[in-house]
Amino acid sequence: MALEHYRSKRDFKKTPEPTPGRIRAKGKKLSYLIQKHDATRLHYDFRLELDGVLLSWAVTKGPSLDPADKRLAVRTEDHPLSYGQFEGTIPGGQYGGGTVMLWDDGHWEPKGDPHAGLKKGHLSFLLHGQRLKGGWGLIRMRGDGKRENWLLVKEKDDEARPDETNEEFLGGLDSSVKTGRSMEQIAGPRAPAPHGKVRAIQRKAQQVLGSDRPLERLMELHPAVQLATLVEEPPQGDEWLHEIKFDGYRLLGFAAGGAAALRTRNGHDWTVRFPSLAAALKKLKVKDAVLDMEAVVVDGRGKSSFQALQTALGDGGRPEEIDAYVFDLLHLDGQDLTGLPLTERKKKLETLLKRSKQKSLHYSAHIDGDGGAVFAQVCETGLEGIISKRATASYVAGRQKSWLKIKCSLRQEFIILGFSDARTGGRALGALYLGYRKQGALHYAGKVGTGFSLASARALRQRFDAMATRKPTLSRGETTGLGEGEWKTVHWIRPSLLCEVAFAEWTQDGHIRHPSFLGLREDKEARDVKQETPVKSSAAPAPRKKKAAAEGLVLAGVTITHPDRILSADGQVTKGELAEYYAAIAPLMLPQVAGRPLSLLRCPSGIDAECFFQRNPGKGFGPDVKPFAFRHKGKEYEYLYIEDEKGLLEVVQMGTIELHPWGAPVDAIDYPDRMIFDLDPAPEVPFEAVKLAAQDLRQQLQLLGLESSLKCTGGKGLHITVPLDGTEKWPAVKAFAAWVAQQMVEATPEAYVATMSKAKRKGKIFIDHFRNDYTATAIADYAVRARPGAPVALPLEWKELKDLQSASQFTMKEVLARIKNKRRVPPVRPPAQSLPKLAAAR
Repeated sequence: MALEHYRSKRDFKKTPEPTPGRIRAKGKKLSYLIQKHDATRLHYDFRLELDGVLLSWAVTKGPSLDPADKRLAVRTEDHPLSYGQFEGTIPGGQYGGGTVMLWDDGHWEPKGDPHAGLKKGHLSFLLHGQRLKGGWGLIRMRGDGKRENWLLVKEKDDEARPDETNEEFLGGLDSSVKTGRSMEQIAGPRAPAPHGKVRAIQRKAQQVLGSDRPLERLMELHPAVQLATLVEEPPQGDEWLHEIKFDGYRLLGFAAGGAAALRTRNGHDWTVRFPSLAAALKKLKVKDAVLDMEAVVVDGRGKSSFQALQTALGDGGRPEEIDAYVFDLLHLDGQDLTGLPLTERKKKLETLLKRSKQKSLHYSAHIDGDGGAVFAQVCETGLEGIISKRATASYVAGRQKSWLKIKCSLRQEFIILGFSDARTGGRALGALYLGYRKQGALHYAGKVGTGFSLASARALRQRFDAMATRKPTLSRGETTGLGEGEWKTVHWIRPSLLCEVAFAEWTQDGHIRHPSFLGLREDKEARDVKQETPVKSSAAPAPRKKKAAAEGLVLAGVTITHPDRILSADGQVTKGELAEYYAAIAPLMLPQVAGRPLSLLRCPSGIDAECFFQRNPGKGFGPDVKPFAFRHKGKEYEYLYIEDEKGLLEVVQMGTIELHPWGAPVDAIDYPDRMIFDLDPAPEVPFEAVKLAAQDLRQQLQLLGLESSLKCTGGKGLHITVPLDGTEKWPAVKAFAAWVAQQMVEATPEAYVATMSKAKRKGKIFIDHFRNDYTATAIADYAVRARPGAPVALPLEWKELKDLQSASQFTMKEVLARIKNKRRVPPVRPPAQSLPKLAAAR
């Protein structure tokens, strides 16, 4: 493409973009750059110098470091070489209007003749950029002639990162390599908000003050925290600031309407556990605010101590000794601050805390630059480590590379698998046997026998006795390092309780050396515990795996064949759209599906053709669809289960529409962790009656001390789910659910029935409690239904019940729009609960 195309698209009296100059002769090195461009749609402009101009492609989703991830790159007009230094804002109304950031630059080396490669449609090259390095390829796709579509692909080499996430890569690298500025800083204060997103966010933030439930509304806007990536060494440079890593519980503090709340990183409400902090939040001199903080207890040496925090929170402890170090401010007086640079947020935070003068809320100070010296001083003082943060970065929920954590010594959470008896008198236990998850399976990490006080050991023993299981959590072969005699003496428990352990190093066989017990971790989930291994601080992780290939659609490395096949004539839903929906919704869906036996409803030829259920792996499924065998009442069963997004997409590739998981995970199959009621109306019963039944059932459960969640099934009815702590076996949960349903029937026999007989269900709502047993399943949260229009089974807030028109009103597009618009997805679920004894309930 000639520069005439570039010139014809622009009015250089109105745009600050460079005018095309004389085409210069080829230099020693060919320049390469990427510009992040927030125009009509956010994208990344990939540019390579050749023949005195910049060949250009618009990469919609940005580059990926995963070789399996093929990113669409649309060829655009050639640009002048002077464009390689352009950074600024193109005015609205002009071609490409929006903010432009120089995201990466360096030089490139073609492999072979680049002109021949371009003509052939396969250009291979090496990149030597600040952020992208190693081998890459551009592959031209067959097109319709309207535009020239290519695929940008990372080659398999030492620079590839196949196991990272999109949020950690593109989300963490959010500043200019030229000026260090963020997109917001480049745009300037008067620039229009990109895509209207900022204005929409601020509009929602301002609506908090006018809401009749401002505190609840505030928590909806900020449901999750930003997390740091573990690295080997601190980053260097003045663009980083460094804070002390505290040894406590991470909390989000909310203040609005004279009330306050505290939530853990997993969304659990811990307000009552920290009364002094909640009281301090109420007294803040604000209209409303959201503070990111760490709850700590400072010991006599002036250091935060996790063990001291555990003591303060325990029976007979003194919670008033708990303070909080506040390091970020997400919201203040009707304004969402997450888009501001970190330094600006911290200035506002420091001013707020000084003005409010609450002794239990401390400002977390920082040091600019010189990360190596800061880290050395912190470790010499005996502290845990530091958190390094990019000073210009905005606040983005999830694990990011703009926040890095560097530890002085190794420590992490482990799953407690079992324990041994003490060898000497006076001690309640000997050692704890620990594990972590890797690719969904439990792995043995070693044992810890030090760090317990007498009181903490006794408290642990009491909890363990209630969690005992006869079946070993790991086999003899899986616990390498344990002798035959020692393995037989282990008391195994259900793998759901977490503890934090400090240790010297990891051994080659995946065990920890010189461990010391620090305390229980009740703010995290067992499924999230993995072996923590630091990455290089300069390593750039890969984006989330979603791409289109010439042969079909490729998502997370799974090829979806026949993506244009229509699955539902009503709504024109294609197989490709279904797969893209499941790929997008996977982070929300998998926590309720992964690691559970599944029954799949497969419709290979579409919803209107023959469909069938499948529960065992069978032929044709990919390697990430795994078998699960178990024995019950003398019968052998084999089910399938998945662990991750690849497994999810492999079942979709085989024509799966619906996923129906068990109420128990494969590693604790005898212990359900949820109790489900399906409100199934007879055909003549109006939906308003089903909504009233949901309210009745919710109130019935509340009288029993149980909180529940709501889901429209995508069919006719509603599901009411009670999260359980996994302490009861199936027969007890089955009996309790049946009793609750019978209580409903006895209270209102003209409206409800609890038996399967269709003859008795005429004009009534069937309270289906039979889903609480071995082999019984229920439609998964966010699953698509094999019904006309492909409706979605969607979890809802109870407050949404009032305006709900139908149990099948939500489509895939509407669900994705709810997420994009920052609605509360998923709804905050009640914490895991224990069932009251039936005798007491009666």
